[in-house]
Amino acid sequence: MSSYSGRLVRGLGALVMVALVAGCSSVLHPNAVAGEVDVRTLDTDSYSSTKPPALLNHLAAFGYAYLEAARLADAVLSPYEVEPRYFWGAAAGAQVAPESVTEYLADPVVKVLYDNGFIVGFSTGAADSVTPLTKAVYGTHDHEGIRVTVLRFPDAASARSAAQQADAVDMALNSQNTRVELPKYADAFAHWRPTVPTLGSTLAHGAFVVNILADARTTDLTRLTEMTQKYLAAELPVLDKFVPTPDEKIAALQQDPDHILVRTLHDGEVVGGPADGSEIVYTLRAYLNYVQDQGTRYPVMRRAGIDRVAVAPSAYVFRTRDAAAAEQFVVESAHLGDAASRRDVDPPERVPNAMCVENYTAPAAARFRCFVAYRRYAALVLGQQLWRTQERAASQYALLANAQVALPN
Repeated sequence: MSSYSGRLVRGLGALVMVALVAGCSSVLHPNAVAGEVDVRTLDTDSYSSTKPPALLNHLAAFGYAYLEAARLADAVLSPYEVEPRYFWGAAAGAQVAPESVTEYLADPVVKVLYDNGFIVGFSTGAADSVTPLTKAVYGTHDHEGIRVTVLRFPDAASARSAAQQADAVDMALNSQNTRVELPKYADAFAHWRPTVPTLGSTLAHGAFVVNILADARTTDLTRLTEMTQKYLAAELPVLDKFVPTPDEKIAALQQDPDHILVRTLHDGEVVGGPADGSEIVYTLRAYLNYVQDQGTRYPVMRRAGIDRVAVAPSAYVFRTRDAAAAEQFVVESAHLGDAASRRDVDPPERVPNAMCVENYTAPAAARFRCFVAYRRYAALVLGQQLWRTQERAASQYALLANAQVALPN
């Protein structure tokens, strides 16, 4: 997927949907200002609605858990924010069931989570080279980086119990594991193998457990300890500011409280249920965790004043500071990345300030990408064929314009 596209979406079961909104024609909204295009004249995609889609009346239990995990993601720092040398993000993921942690933590930890009342979690990682920060590449001596998983439990007592048990089962997996002390965090559990350049640590902090894997090119325990403590020093104050949704109120969370997701292009007229990395609105910090080339794209997003990012299966909407910021974001974003791997292509006709590029190295489904801006909103549309991506970008622009009247701003 593109650098903006994050993880592949895990499939969810079909959900009962509300009645579809009627019709899909565009309108020239009455609040249009002089010089704005009449969106009825645009060459739009026949499969996409240019009116705001409807939301589901009710989500599956996992859907609400994904919303809470997305809230938690705003309190989990990308290691890039702590150490800018960790330019490349990888392996972000929401944890909504104990089994989902096995991509990041040892398999026996699943039972520990069940036994201690696990609620939700979030994992992220970044390194100084492009690499999938999964268990398969830990200790390979070819990068330096940090992997983090933050897990939520009902209370501090259950978090302490989970931290101790998780460390114990992981420690027992290899007889060469050796206990390590973190000088600045006496309550943390940590261990390593002297022949492997990684240090695993687990710390209970309030109702949360913070698990860190520091990974380096050499077996330098002092360096690994410094990496771990530096991240904890930055992360714990951020986590302290997070107000978790009470467990009994998670099912009352709104999928799109700021009306950003319904400004995002969908095939059809109903927004699907939340999954990991899709059909969710993120804060900038939460979304950063899903970006691959963080060192390139994060400064661009910050300059634009982006505070919300809506992610749909093949489109993204960014709420920026103002109209000028949205237009500048389009220009800067279209030209990010390796110039040798992309070329400019024609934008959709009559869509102002639109830009399209072809990326030679992207997966087929994201080969073409078009950026549009309307007032304070910018959008990215991905596609496999140029003509279809252009039409979808025109539809996205029309949707943003129509939503200006139909939705609160």
